[in-house]
Amino acid sequence: MANAIVTVYSEVDRLEEDELRRVFDVNFFGVVHGYWAALPHLRASRGTFLHVNSALSYRGIPLQAAYCSSKAALRAFFESARVEEQKAGTSVDISLVLSGAINTPQFDRDRQKIGFQPQPVSPIYQPEPFADATLHCAEHPIRELPISWGAQKLLWGQKLAPRVGDWVLRRNGWESQHTGVRKAVDSPDILFDTLPGDPGAHGRFDARSRGSTLWTRLRLMLPKG
Repeated sequence: MANAIVTVYSEVDRLEEDELRRVFDVNFFGVVHGYWAALPHLRASRGTFLHVNSALSYRGIPLQAAYCSSKAALRAFFESARVEEQKAGTSVDISLVLSGAINTPQFDRDRQKIGFQPQPVSPIYQPEPFADATLHCAEHPIRELPISWGAQKLLWGQKLAPRVGDWVLRRNGWESQHTGVRKAVDSPDILFDTLPGDPGAHGRFDARSRGSTLWTRLRLMLPKG
C-alpha cells in the first residue's frame, strides 16, 4: 500500500515553483518510486499494489491545484501501469481508493497562504471506516473505490455536470476549506520537513466527523470492478 500527502492551500498564481515541485516530489514521485521498488515482488507473488489516492484526482478545486494535480497524475500513471501488467499476464492487481474528507491531523500541518485554519470539505469522516474499506480493497482488489458518499457524489457530479461543480466552487470553494479562525501564513508546516511528535490518527474535527459510511458498505457488497 502506498500513500503520501503534502499540500499548499493557495491560489495558483501564488504558488512558488519550489512548493509545487515539492508536492509532486512527495505525492507523485514518492508513490511511483514505491511502485517501482515493489513491482518485482508483486510479480513474483501475484500481489496487489494499492494506492490511497483521492476523489480530487477527478476534480480540481480552488486552493488545491498542487494537491489535485499530483493525485490526478498518479491516477493516470496507474491506469497505464495496470494495462501493462494485464498485457504482460503478471496477475498483478493495481487498486486505487479514492477517498473523501477524512478527519486527520493533516489540516494542522499543511502549508497555507489563506490566513485561516484549513479544514476538510464536508461531509467529514473519521479515519476508521476509510481504513476498513482500504483493507478490504487490499484483500479483494477493486480497480477504483470511492470511499464515502461525498467522494462518490463528487465523481458523479464531475462526470455529469462539471459546470455545476464550477458554479458551486465559485460560491463555496474558499469558505468550505477553512474554519474561519485566523492562522498565521508562516505557521510551521510539513511541506519541506517534518514536525516533532506523533499527532495520532485523528484531527481536530471529531465532533463533526461521521464514524461510518453506509454508501461504502453497500458498495463493497457489490462484485468487484
